[in-house]
Amino acid sequence: MIKRALLSLGVCLLAAGAGLAAPKAQTAKTTYRAGYIMDAKCAPMGMKMATNEACIKKCVANGSKLVLYDSYTKKIYQLDPQSAAMDHEAHHVRVYGTVDGDTIHVTSVKMIMAKAAAKPAS
Repeated sequence: MIKRALLSLGVCLLAAGAGLAAPKAQTAKTTYRAGYIMDAKCAPMGMKMATNEACIKKCVANGSKLVLYDSYTKKIYQLDPQSAAMDHEAHHVRVYGTVDGDTIHVTSVKMIMAKAAAKPAS
């Protein structure tokens, strides 16, 4: 009888310890990355191709995927889903979503407005 009680107590403690030691699930945090929407083929060339909309659209039509090129860090992010970035080729944008390695799971894309040009002195 005592053996059963000790055995039951040991099993309960073991089960409780395993529950406490289990890793907590990480919640994905929505963030954003800024850069230019480019095609995967030309993105390694950097900024010299970032604003060439015609070339980017041609490469995408030929099967290249859209990516975000971060001109500050020079990092290229894959975009999922691709449809979220359509119509933003060569645009300077903020891509909102969850980052998983080099992939952004996109929730929205917003264009970054260019600063107004300074007026010439009169």
